[in-house]
Amino acid sequence: MVFLAILAFCAGTGGSALIIGSAAGVAAMGLEKIDFVWYLKKISILALLGYFAGAGTYILTQSL
Repeated sequence: MVFLAILAFCAGTGGSALIIGSAAGVAAMGLEKIDFVWYLKKISILALLGYFAGAGTYILTQSL
């Protein structure tokens, strides 16, 4: 059960690292005229940090 939960977390939030990784990201690019390179430089690092922090927290809480 733990594997399925972490798999769902990874699939659900992993697309945020690249704006083209999710349907919502593609829609935001079109509506707000967000440039892919701008997102890659400014937001991707923050999204990756949040992703790894969430995954680490989940794994830590499951090991306790």
